[in-house]
Order: sequence, then structure tokens, then C-alpha cells
Amino acid sequence: MADLTLAQQAEFKKWWKDHSPKKTDTAMLQDRVGQSLTEARMMPTEEYTLWRTWQQVQEEFDVSDKARMRRIRSTKRNIWVPNSPEDVEALQPELVLAQQAFPIPSVSIWGTERIAFQSNPDPIAQDWEHMRHFVASMEHGGSIGRGLRFVVRDKGTKKYLGILCLASDFATLAPRDEAIGWKNGIHTGDGPNMLNHSAVGSVIIPTQPFGYSFVGGKLMAMLLASDVVARTWERVYGNVLVGVTTTSLYGHEKGGSQYSGLSPIWKSYGHTEGSAGLRPDNETLQMMRDWMQAEYPEAYWQHYVATREDGMPLFRSPSERARQFCYKNLGFKAIDYTSNHQRGIYYSHLYENSFGFLRQEITEEKLVHRFDNSVANLVEMWRNKHARKRVAKLVSEDRFSFATHYTDEMIGMPWEEAKKRYLR
Repeated sequence: MADLTLAQQAEFKKWWKDHSPKKTDTAMLQDRVGQSLTEARMMPTEEYTLWRTWQQVQEEFDVSDKARMRRIRSTKRNIWVPNSPEDVEALQPELVLAQQAFPIPSVSIWGTERIAFQSNPDPIAQDWEHMRHFVASMEHGGSIGRGLRFVVRDKGTKKYLGILCLASDFATLAPRDEAIGWKNGIHTGDGPNMLNHSAVGSVIIPTQPFGYSFVGGKLMAMLLASDVVARTWERVYGNVLVGVTTTSLYGHEKGGSQYSGLSPIWKSYGHTEGSAGLRPDNETLQMMRDWMQAEYPEAYWQHYVATREDGMPLFRSPSERARQFCYKNLGFKAIDYTSNHQRGIYYSHLYENSFGFLRQEITEEKLVHRFDNSVANLVEMWRNKHARKRVAKLVSEDRFSFATHYTDEMIGMPWEEAKKRYLR
């Protein structure tokens, strides 16, 4: 935990005087956290992923909220469903920016840079949120810092094919950093923050049946590296985008991922070390947060309240760091709250010399495009190399599907029923 500056100390004291948190019994919390972590560790990766999603859905949605349920189901009706396998030839995918808020950079009279956010009530932004909850397999983690959201839809029908999100890249990711040549935090040290020229594909999700019947996940992965995305990143944040990191949901035991076979767009850089943080159930998490506020108020303020001069949170991944702080101070060791759930690591080099630029060996003017990343070209690559073959194979095996996958009925559903229905 970082030491507070004098100004931060004053801010903390001002905040703290208005708070009197309820005490939580430490021994009881230790037992509860230990039991919940043990249960999570015993779940296979797919079951744990679904359990986290189910937890979130129960917390955020209420089946009795009729207006919201109507809107959720309206999104479902806008998901693209083919009329026949031949629709692979007629699709015209396009990207539409779907932000709930737009960053507005500003500079004060003292030269301090800040970013304010202007809300955007566009219904397509709400549809992005709904698809993130009810089309995706993994829980909606939100985002801190930079973030660009896109809906991919068919230009002709305006029906949804998938969703994308580009966010602030991982501060450290050993295999990627080694490949780039980033050592000892050089990319985020004194000088230019080169991490701002790379991003992470945090959401790359096709709707169904587009994903299954047309290998739509591969198109989503390809479009994340498109010129539309790169230009939008530079226009909004002022940094040329030279590469994108992502990780597959599961590791090598699943026999590949939607990024496999997408050279030269995506390149594999091995797997994570399998130290993903496990989390207890949501009620226990809230108890941990309450306990932290009562027992370690200064640390709580730093993780959940404090911001930097630009308006961003004081720490990267503050919720994850806060959980680890609680685990440590509750007496748990790293082995107690981490799993061996590995994920594949992939990187998209938008330029032949992206790594040289990220090492500050060349300037922006010397960047050389690695491939034609126009949307039109990427769509035709997908159609020629992947979609037609997939459709032909499924038709020949009588496995072509018209079925949607939208888990809105999980709202209010008991866990055992959800597991039986949705665990694949």
C-alpha cells in the first residue's frame, strides 16, 4: 500500500469523518472466506466461470422489474439469426461505437490533465450491456480506465453479430513483456507510458448462432484489429495503437481457441502461469469490503475512493488488489486464493515493427503495416478462410444450428437449475 501525500491525507481525513462502518467479526469472516474459496477451487474451470456469471446476474437483475426485462428481451430480438446456411454470402458486418459514456479530456489553468465522462443514453449502448451479461460465458467485469465498446452488426438487417471492448492493457504479462523486450517496468516508468500504445481485447464475443454456425468468434477477433478500432483509439485517447493483447477463456486443454489459425493477425505467446485469483460468493465479498473499511480505512479509501489527478482510480485493478489485501490480512496465503486456471496469451501486431516502437527504438512515422486491416478485407478473409468451410462442414454433417444462446432466463433461477441448463 502506497504512502499518502499530504494532500491525500487531507482528502482521506475529510472522507473518513463522515463514515462509521459496522464492525465484522474477523474469525467468522475467516471461516466464511475459507469455505467459499474451497468450494470455488473444487469447481472445474467451466463451472466456476458459470457460477461467477450466475452470481452476478442474481445480484444485478430482478425478474420483477418489468420495464428492464422488456428491454433485455428487446435486445434478444435484435440478435441476428440466419434464414439459411447461404446467408454466409450475404452478411455485411460493420462496427458501431456503443459507449455508455465518452471521455472528455481537459486541462486546468494549472496544466493538470483530467478526463470527465459524458453519459450517452443511446439504446445500442444498453444493448451492448445486455449482450455482455446474457450472451457471454464469463461474468461482466466492467472496466477501469480506458475502454472502447463496439457492437458488430449486419449492415443490411441491423441485427447483432457480436460485441467487442478494447481496454487499458495489462500492466504486466510476462510472456508478452519478454517478447516485446519490456524489462523492469521500462514501459511504465519515467518517460512516455508506452502501455498507452497497446490495449487489451477484454470482450470478444459473437452472438449465437453466428458464433457456432459461422465461426463468428474468429470474425470478432479479426475485427478487433481493424482500422476502425485503431483509428477510434487514437481519436479518443491521442495515442497511436500498435498492438492488442488478449487471453483465451480457457487454456491449452481445450484444444485451441477462436484465435487459432488467424495468422498474421494474432500470434500465440504461450499461456498464463495459472495464478488466476479465485473469489468467494458475492455476499462474502461484500462482508470482506465492509471489514476492510472498518479495520483498514486508509487502505479501503486508497482502493475504492481515491483517484489520481486525471480522475482515474489511484490503483490499476483496485478491486482485485483490495481482495488480495483482505486475503493477506485475514491470514490466507496466495495458494489459498489462486487457481491453476491457465489461459492462452495472444498478441496482434498491427505493424511489422510494433515491438520496436514499444521499445522506443523507432518513431511513429516509421511504422509499417503488418496486414491490410480494413474491415472489408478482414471480412473477406474470414468468409474465405473460415466461414464457408465451417458452414459446408456443418451442413454435410447435419449440425448447422439456428439456435440462439441468451441466458436472460437465468435471472431468479436457482444455481443447481442454472448449472444443469447452461453448463456445457
